Amino acid sequence: MGVPEKVDVPIDPVKLAANNLANETDSDVYLFNSGIQRPYDQELIDDVAGVPKRRTNVILILVSEGGDADAAYRMARCLQDKYEKFVCIVPGYCKSAGTLLAIGANDLVLGDSGELGPLDVQMTKKDELGEWQSGLTVTSSIRGLHERSFSAFEDFFMNIKRRSFNRITFKTATDIAAKLTGALFAPIFQQIDPIHVGESLRATSIALHYGVRLDAVSDNLKTGEALDTLISKYPHHGFVIDRKEARRLFRRVRNLNETEAVLICALDDAAKVPQSDDDAQREFLSDPKEEEANATGEAGAELVPGKAVEPAPAPAGGHVQPLKKPITSIA
Repeated sequence: MGVPEKVDVPIDPVKLAANNLANETDSDVYLFNSGIQRPYDQELIDDVAGVPKRRTNVILILVSEGGDADAAYRMARCLQDKYEKFVCIVPGYCKSAGTLLAIGANDLVLGDSGELGPLDVQMTKKDELGEWQSGLTVTSSIRGLHERSFSAFEDFFMNIKRRSFNRITFKTATDIAAKLTGALFAPIFQQIDPIHVGESLRATSIALHYGVRLDAVSDNLKTGEALDTLISKYPHHGFVIDRKEARRLFRRVRNLNETEAVLICALDDAAKVPQSDDDAQREFLSDPKEEEANATGEAGAELVPGKAVEPAPAPAGGHVQPLKKPITSIA
């Protein structure tokens, strides 16, 4: 009875690149390309708990449109608690709750296409189904109305005094200006729902408290003002915080190194473009330590940007299917 013919399986470039990075940094490598919602936080926590033999550090490749601040906090806490060092790589789009999760990282790595966003918690829109709005929308509206109403009062008062050649007394002029301002802005202020205002302030407070607690461990925000800037100083939810802008806020921000760049190239759009729920990826890319030899190959294959991955030579009579797509430089 003859020995079954051995056929080598082509090396997975993503797996190989992830294991190379894992070995170089003694880190488990996890890809999270998904919305940040429950129960996805528990899924990550279970994945970490299920690793047979965790490495010292962890590298999280994060791509997300954001989501739930509570879920983001739990995920960041898990990675802080289970590993000595938590590195967050943002190769592409990462907003809102994704920024909160990134605050928990000891080091922040932003690729050339990487972007964070402001830390304004999203709330369900009043009287709308499945629509969201920034938690800062209500407070910004009230602030704007306050400024406009005071400006209107001031304008009414000054015009009354000027056009009367100061014959109208200060008290009378202020009374008239107040009545005019009230008549103009009262219908607008009456539309404000106090409960909705309270929810908005509470949502902003949640982001602040979670950010303070995560940064107490990571110590990566430059000052307390950096967190306040992320929460309330940017003009809109989609504002782009690239690597240069991030360096104004975080202590440790850098570009991808060569080993990281190879992995991001191998992942392609999965590392840059948020995926739909059906295509979301939440998984460890690197193998546990005892499985590394099988994933990297006996020949110790190495990935190099711009060079195709060559599989190990086939044994006599065997056949190897070559990989057609080379690893190219990052966009």
